[in-house]
Amino acid sequence: MKNLIPFIAIVIASPIIYYYLHKTNRLNNLKKGTFIIFVLAFITTELGRNFYRPYIYSHIINDYFIADTIGNSFGTVTIIFFTLTMVGKGINKDFILISTIILGLLLYEGSNYLFHYPIDINDLIATILFGLISIFIYWRLLKRFRKQTNY
Repeated sequence: MKNLIPFIAIVIASPIIYYYLHKTNRLNNLKKGTFIIFVLAFITTELGRNFYRPYIYSHIINDYFIADTIGNSFGTVTIIFFTLTMVGKGINKDFILISTIILGLLLYEGSNYLFHYPIDINDLIATILFGLISIFIYWRLLKRFRKQTNY
């Protein structure tokens, strides 16, 4: 049951977020795109953490660090697109917001050193790689939907 809590939470939170965007008159195709990517990345992250990672570990499969970095990879996409859904303006300054999120995640991962935990280089690489992928996806969304935004 514990593994299902994130899935129940997204089922409850998604309509609330969608209603909020609609009520504040900020629901346009760009926001719909960022919202869908946020939900899909969240579900992928939680499926990876709760089902894929335990399966890989229990069967001792070498998946080239995918199971180890699932939180930093798709989790990075999740937080970026959640933030863009809630506060993104559909302008080029959003790329500064994305860069700040990536930098913050890297600093958070690096803060392990302060508490005498090892820094996982694979997590840092996954954060940077999926941060760059997020920038590319958002650039494509902006290119496609910019004329339809209300900002």
